[in-house]
Amino acid sequence: MTPYLPADLTVTVHSVEPYSLYLAIAGELDYTTTAQFTYEVNEALDSHRAQQGPVLKDLHLDWSGLTGIDSSALTALLLLHRRAHPEGITLHLHRQPAQMTRILELTGVAGYLTQDAPTVHPPGDSTPDEPTETDVTS
Repeated sequence: MTPYLPADLTVTVHSVEPYSLYLAIAGELDYTTTAQFTYEVNEALDSHRAQQGPVLKDLHLDWSGLTGIDSSALTALLLLHRRAHPEGITLHLHRQPAQMTRILELTGVAGYLTQDAPTVHPPGDSTPDEPTETDVTS
């Protein structure tokens, strides 16, 4: 009998720019590794914020090293979107293997995950597009 071996997953910071963060994902993204994926991506996002401030606009995920995926990966991606999108960060999925593309197409979430994030302004930052208290009339 072959002993059960846990799946292997790595999340590597490939490149950091003030407005963009590039991560490479390799290995299997499945039930046994989704918590690790979520933790490591959140760590990369937190580290970027600590170093650059709240200016990140684009999170690029390179999936060329992905060797396996199951439906729990969808949960991890939706959780990532739930964090990133309200912070004004747009997700970009690059070089995903056919099995990942198939899961995203079957569930219809590819467009949802990669939709443009709203522009987020730091507290106290007023733009001409947003009315201030003095612009509002009763």
